[in-house]
Amino acid sequence: MAETAKTPVKPSLPDVLSTVEAVVFDAVGTVMFPEPSVAETYRQAIQRHCGVQIAPDVVSDVVRKALRQRSQTPDLSTSESAEYKFWANLIRQLCPGSPGFQACFEDLFQHFSSSENWRCFPEVAEVFQTLSGRGYRVAIASNFDRRLNSVCDGLPPLAAADHRVISSAVGWRKPDPRFFQAVAAELNVAADRILLVGDDRVNDVKGALAAGMKAAWICRHGIPDALPADVILLTTLRDLIENDPAATDRERERSSQTT
Repeated sequence: MAETAKTPVKPSLPDVLSTVEAVVFDAVGTVMFPEPSVAETYRQAIQRHCGVQIAPDVVSDVVRKALRQRSQTPDLSTSESAEYKFWANLIRQLCPGSPGFQACFEDLFQHFSSSENWRCFPEVAEVFQTLSGRGYRVAIASNFDRRLNSVCDGLPPLAAADHRVISSAVGWRKPDPRFFQAVAAELNVAADRILLVGDDRVNDVKGALAAGMKAAWICRHGIPDALPADVILLTTLRDLIENDPAATDRERERSSQTT
């Protein structure tokens, strides 16, 4: 008799939280975002340095495609110089042949190294503080370069995180399993005792699950039409503290009143 395929059991957030020691957050799109947006900042810089008019939606499309292709390449190794070259080549696509390209790129590269041009999502400070207070180790793990250090240092909620793991320092980008191995080694916590929270289904969710971690997908702009059965969905990071079995009844009541 042929075996029937088993339907994946959807994980419960409270059950997952009861089994983990550390909650690790992706950076961009999960705990922080650029302000002004990437598209608007690029548009202004390209016009200023290169004299080229380019629509923000065109910028967004080029950036999105470049990042998607990079995650799908077989070689996910990286370094500080590799990150520098990637972003330089991306800007070059937007203003090919322009004599102002180098000045434009340097301006943009520096712009995104400053915490003044980034914001934390509103709930981040409370979530980080609450999780830490309940005994979880809180960390940031990102596909970024050393500029992330200056950004996090200037944003108090992120500066308070216990650890940072940055791909350019590790030598591997998500979703490579070696990135997640580096996260576990940095925290000195077994992979299956770590919950990775991110906004990218491939880099964050699939990568973490493949490495033996738990994973949650933060979808701030609506629930996807086809949600995988094995994925924990978050619409706000506050879900982590409101569904945590470590929370007291008083904490739950106070959290619900401020939502």
